[in-house]
Amino acid sequence: MDQTSNLKLPYIAPSQAQKHVTHNEAIRALDALVQLSVQGRDVTEPPADPQEGDRYLIGPGASGHFADKANQIAAWQDGAWAFFEPLEGWHAWIAAERNFVVFNMGEWSEVSAGTNPVSAVGIDTIADDTNRLALKSPASLFDHAGTSHQLKINKADDNQAASLLFQSNYQGRAEMGTMWGRDFRIKTSADGNNWHDVMVADSATGLARFPSGITHAATGKKQSALIFLPAAETDPTIYQMAGSSTPATARLISVAADIITLGTNAAVLFFGSGLREAAMVRLWNTSKSPVQSAWAKWDTSLSGLQVSNADHVKQWSAGDTIQIVDPVNKNIAVDISPMMQKRLGGVFAQDCALLSIINNGSNIGSLIVPCRDLSPVSSANLIYFRSDEQRVFNVTGVYG
Repeated sequence: MDQTSNLKLPYIAPSQAQKHVTHNEAIRALDALVQLSVQGRDVTEPPADPQEGDRYLIGPGASGHFADKANQIAAWQDGAWAFFEPLEGWHAWIAAERNFVVFNMGEWSEVSAGTNPVSAVGIDTIADDTNRLALKSPASLFDHAGTSHQLKINKADDNQAASLLFQSNYQGRAEMGTMWGRDFRIKTSADGNNWHDVMVADSATGLARFPSGITHAATGKKQSALIFLPAAETDPTIYQMAGSSTPATARLISVAADIITLGTNAAVLFFGSGLREAAMVRLWNTSKSPVQSAWAKWDTSLSGLQVSNADHVKQWSAGDTIQIVDPVNKNIAVDISPMMQKRLGGVFAQDCALLSIINNGSNIGSLIVPCRDLSPVSSANLIYFRSDEQRVFNVTGVYG
């Protein structure tokens, strides 16, 4: 064996004369191939004025001294060209391109030095199957490349979440984005489990609402804003009963699931015509002991009253006595959630209600009524009227 297996460097033979010639030949080969850096690649003609030590990767279809030497390494040494056959896996730096190439499957090809794609990246921490990009650092900078910079968070469809989650000790404290819909939301949590909507911006209109309310910057007290009802022919009526110090009563005729039927024309004792689709009233069954109650509305499409929960009336039976006056507190409780849903598009716990007062068919003024008690059957707060109240009250707006 007279040469090495990989670089084909010549061995000095036993008793060889002029050993320095063989040794220098091997040194020249090492100088050409170790830490291989070439001037360029795909060269087809020898350069006119090569410098000592210049190296090139010969391209296909070469001529002159480079003919039939495609993919070989040409090195200008001691005033002549030396040629070296590359082996699989050899690397070379292309100075003209500032790029690495590798000899793979009989040709030189670029080496991919980037991270596109990789399954996970961890910077000073360990990435996992969920957090495939993980970074532990005092800060992160996403800089521009000449003009602007945009951070994109994409989700599969509108029913998924695209958000930024802010944590404390790996528990969620605040989140913003389009969570489970198209509307933009900001939410907060004290424990990472129970969340409260701070702001919801409608994706179609851009209008923002604050479901949890707004507090005064100096006092920290919750502020209310008057929300006028959208323009309509008439303001919705939420109270129109024949008030009396002696509560009006009616007999129950039948119960069918969530529909109860009273005696002929008895419903008007509890629901003036203006209350239809505008309010729910609390009914009291005084034939039961203790007294039982249910919330009902008078829909225009029903001849009977529709209760909010059929379980509340499943023990009621024909002949029971019904009234709308609370037997203990002597007042009438009204839930205006049907009106809020129809006129405002949503139900919320109002702080006050702005009511116009109608007496004998004439508007005699306005009244602001505080609403402090949450309805047991909706998200609205209740409005109370005295049992002997005979005036009519319309809703002009709500504070919320």
